[in-house]
Amino acid sequence: MADFPFRDPDAARFEGPALFVRGTKSHYVPDETLPIIGRFFPRFRVVDVEAGHWVVSEAPEKFRKAVVEFLQDKD
Repeated sequence: MADFPFRDPDAARFEGPALFVRGTKSHYVPDETLPIIGRFFPRFRVVDVEAGHWVVSEAPEKFRKAVVEFLQDKD
């Protein structure tokens, strides 16, 4: 998130549902960034998967499950 290009969440907010899948062994999306993520993506959801940074290749079935459940969610 350190290189996220926007500074003003009011100018670049996405109001739709958003999914962040993060690996528990990666420090790429630390808990400290979740409030900032929430300002840009107020309807975000985080799914933690036991993996490193490359969740999709390290835990493909868990990644797929997280994405499918997110897409099937009607809320």
